[in-house]
Amino acid sequence: MNESPRPSKKRINNKVKKNGRIVLWVFFVLFLLYSLTLLFPFLWLFYNSLKSKQEFLMSGSPMALPRQWLFSNYIDIFKMKDFNLLDMFFNSITLAVGQVVIGLFVCACTAYVVSKYQFKGRNVVYFVAIIIMFIPTTGSLAVFYKFMFDTGMQDTYWGMLITAAGGFGFNFLLLYGFFKNISWNYAEAAFIDGAGNFRVFFTIMLPQARAALLALGVLGVIGVWNDYMSQYLFYPSHPTVAVGIKTLSDNIVNYGADYPRFFAATIITTLPVVIVYAAFQKTIITNTMAGGLKG
Repeated sequence: MNESPRPSKKRINNKVKKNGRIVLWVFFVLFLLYSLTLLFPFLWLFYNSLKSKQEFLMSGSPMALPRQWLFSNYIDIFKMKDFNLLDMFFNSITLAVGQVVIGLFVCACTAYVVSKYQFKGRNVVYFVAIIIMFIPTTGSLAVFYKFMFDTGMQDTYWGMLITAAGGFGFNFLLLYGFFKNISWNYAEAAFIDGAGNFRVFFTIMLPQARAALLALGVLGVIGVWNDYMSQYLFYPSHPTVAVGIKTLSDNIVNYGADYPRFFAATIITTLPVVIVYAAFQKTIITNTMAGGLKG
């Protein structure tokens, strides 16, 4: 009997590559469609922010492009009464910088000590740090609000800084993984040369974790910038962009139902975090993944 010829290895490889390209194209189309669904709301906000109030309210369809492109809406939003967008930017920037710096410093100190020093209760501290992440923040919100009010820290900048100085959470776990995998030989050499614990931490350990600190800092800035609940509860007299946009949205009728200017304000307040994330996305992805793998 004549045996059927077996397909060559080259032919099999070509078929595998062809099937692989088809799968890649399918995923490409799916992710392209998904990305369009994410971009469409921003595109819709943008071209509706260029309409006049009358055109937006009276036009038959909000999907229609503006008849007159009013870029002046982006200037007029800074002139609205009882809506000082510049002050909101200032409050958000000062909070983002202060809370992120304080929070990262406390987390770095805690993660370094727990990962590098042997002491009684070390494992308990690490266990507590993980358990805390499972407790909903809303469960302790009422008690924490009363604490801030009774101590006079509510509606103060220093009180907001204290709320960020927890020392635990995701930042602690990631920094713990980084410090855990830094060789202790550097510290031992510094101790032999007469360096103290603080000098080793600030001049040897922190610089080696600067990539992780940068990634967590960027994520922290974005988180503080978009935070609404804590700023609304604990910093009410100093509205930030998140609180201001929510207030404008809830009281849009009191502002003349000027939706195009509201859309312009939304884009202006969103643009900084989009730029920051786009500029540091590789740093964030690389270092957060590396920290998770090392930990």
